[in-house]
Amino acid sequence: MSYRSLLYLMLLPALAAAQGKSFTIKGKLADSKSTKIYLYIADIITGTSRSDSTTIDKGSFVFKGELQTPLKAILFSVPDHNRLDFYIEAGTIQIESKDSLHNALARGGKLNADFIELRRVTDPLDEQMRSFNKMMQAQLAASPQKETDVDFQRQWDAKRRSSIVQHQEANLNFVKSNPDNLASIYALASLAGSKPNLAVIRPLFLGLNEPVRNSPLGKLYGQKLEKLSQVSVGALAPEFTQTDTAGRAVALKDFRGKYVLIDFWASWCGPCRAENPNLVKAFEQYKNNNFTVIGVSLDKKSARQAWLNAIAKDGLPWTQVSDLKGWDNEVSRMYSIESIPENFLIDPAGKIIATNLRGAGLNQKLSELFDSKK
Repeated sequence: MSYRSLLYLMLLPALAAAQGKSFTIKGKLADSKSTKIYLYIADIITGTSRSDSTTIDKGSFVFKGELQTPLKAILFSVPDHNRLDFYIEAGTIQIESKDSLHNALARGGKLNADFIELRRVTDPLDEQMRSFNKMMQAQLAASPQKETDVDFQRQWDAKRRSSIVQHQEANLNFVKSNPDNLASIYALASLAGSKPNLAVIRPLFLGLNEPVRNSPLGKLYGQKLEKLSQVSVGALAPEFTQTDTAGRAVALKDFRGKYVLIDFWASWCGPCRAENPNLVKAFEQYKNNNFTVIGVSLDKKSARQAWLNAIAKDGLPWTQVSDLKGWDNEVSRMYSIESIPENFLIDPAGKIIATNLRGAGLNQKLSELFDSKK
């Protein structure tokens, strides 16, 4: 899957690009071997990030910048590769440790005080997974053939899945037990992921105390949930018009009366291209059953030819549209797309009846709709 949130890992323009309230981060790592430190500000609610870096001088470092609202941040030190998750708010944040960044605490602002409570729950789980990864990597280094050992990989994958489940349970319990804690917004966002189950997440959000819901972070997350509800199963699909490969305007309303699969993809998206043969097969099987597909590409203007080449190479016979603005594609923003491939199945009345159908799941849904009527 190709994620917009991979932006978190990129070195984006420096913090001076932001406008808002001033903050200062003062760090003191008393016995650290680190020489340089990076600051990543990753907004898991809006899906944006930015970064900065500085040198560590005699264990001390300073970052300054501006921000509109309190945000989650990560400090990453080199060459020891330690990290610290914390929150940036207006004012001064103190980062202190008797040795490395790994053991540091952030103090300053209510969010960091609240976040310490969340860390008490999640840090042991993180440490457990780090220790397991270290053990498995040591085994792999000692026996490289384990790279293709099915049992070895299965054990590793099972531990990863178990760790994810443990984190989800920890975040869920934290949200339920701490309705007055601002860190519950981030615990909830982490639990929910990019495509939350609104039937589960919305009641949890509404269960938070009013001051938390009405905080800047709370309002942002509430707005995100509201926007996602507009493209959830049962909602009317937002109408749109975009140009096809020949420059002709194509409107979703033109397909009213048909079952339509709106497929978000891009020529550069490996998982999208890998799914295309299955999509072509489904289209050919059901195209005479009042079913069609509209492809919405997240390619950029500079990749127009790559988009056209991918359509031809993959043999995609259905309508293709794009405004060639990449992740800023107007339709993708309308449908809150944060990763691709992603799709929405629309019924003849224009209502969303399923989302994220791929592989056997797509075939099963279409069979339920059409084969039962034969």
